[in-house]
Amino acid sequence: MKKTRIALCLMPLVTGLAGCQENQETVSATIHQQHINAAEAFTDAARDLESAVETLCQVNTNENLAASRSAWQVLMQDWMVLQGRDKGSEAALALTWQIQFWPDKKDITGRKMAQLLAQNTQWDAALLAEQSVAVQGAGAMEWLLYAHPERLQQPQGCEVATAISQRLTLSGEALIKAWKANPWQAMTPQLALGEYVGALTNQLDFAIKKLTLPMGKPGHPRPYQAESWRSQTSMSNLKASVQAMQSLYLAESKGLDALLRAHGDTELADRIAGQFDSLIAGWPQSASMGALLKTRDGYRELISIYNSLEYIRFALHDEVSPALGIVVGFNATDGD
Repeated sequence: MKKTRIALCLMPLVTGLAGCQENQETVSATIHQQHINAAEAFTDAARDLESAVETLCQVNTNENLAASRSAWQVLMQDWMVLQGRDKGSEAALALTWQIQFWPDKKDITGRKMAQLLAQNTQWDAALLAEQSVAVQGAGAMEWLLYAHPERLQQPQGCEVATAISQRLTLSGEALIKAWKANPWQAMTPQLALGEYVGALTNQLDFAIKKLTLPMGKPGHPRPYQAESWRSQTSMSNLKASVQAMQSLYLAESKGLDALLRAHGDTELADRIAGQFDSLIAGWPQSASMGALLKTRDGYRELISIYNSLEYIRFALHDEVSPALGIVVGFNATDGD
């Protein structure tokens, strides 16, 4: 069954939206700045991870391993802000897979990492860039730090870990450069609004995929399909994704929430904002999705999260779009 999405064919906004064009230009600038800030935060986290890995490889202790794992988790949390939006800078979008190779249904990361470490090569960031994207990003680093930390007691493992951390830093620096220009500045306000809502919808779809892929069918979960299952931080990442979507929706009180209220759709704005608030406030304590998938109560919690995300998606598609004059159509990438 095809799913409808927000298309970029837009009608002019209803004239009742006061200061429509000026408001939307402010929204565009605010969202662009959010992306710049996110790229800078990710790059800072990548540099911190690179430094932590260097220290770990100099002195391999449990304390330094814990510090590297902590730095990796900060990196992932910062990446969640940009993950899955698929709108804006084409140069930034081109970096997505080398920053994070996911979904990885066939454990390509594990197989490629094992092959990489089996080679008699002195790895650095430049050589790593010529390899599969599965060994260049956050998933590859997770594989080393959590699944095979014993490899970091060997020179080859440390060479690879250092190369991955350097590659992540370079990707972050490229991300900052890619977001330097505002990709929505030259668009009409209506088109920019469509890009904005499209980014939010895309990120929402991606978050739902992160949830439903490991949930599988009732009674048949697939925990190894979860994002960051090796570090058991799938739920932490998903929560960060929801918080990023909330931030994008609000856009510092200049985003969709404000546009809806200016248009007179206060009740709709209250419902969506309230749904974000209640979803985050009631988030499960477990950082691991795998742990929740093992029990009926845990599975019910995941279903509740799914229902909340679906509600927000429905509201964006069937209520926000008509309210703001956005034409809804079929996306060319929609499938069965």
